[in-house]
Amino acid sequence: MRDDLPSENDKVVAFKKRPPAPARPPAARGDPDAERARSRANLVALAVVAVLVLAAWLLVQKLGQTSRTEDCLMSGRTNCAPIAVPRGE
Repeated sequence: MRDDLPSENDKVVAFKKRPPAPARPPAARGDPDAERARSRANLVALAVVAVLVLAAWLLVQKLGQTSRTEDCLMSGRTNCAPIAVPRGE
């Protein structure tokens, strides 16, 4: 006898049907003030995310530079500070 076939001792559980989901109110289409406010909120959210991404990128760059300088100093070198050399004209 195969294991995947139901046997006489198996019972079938009857599930109750779910009630239909309540109807959602229609979106506020045609209300220019609501659309303008939503667009403004989306633009503000986009600007906040862009500022956060830029700040995170700058922080990672600064931490990387500091890490390289500390690694140089920990290895015993004394010329670890970058020197700005003017272009020869």
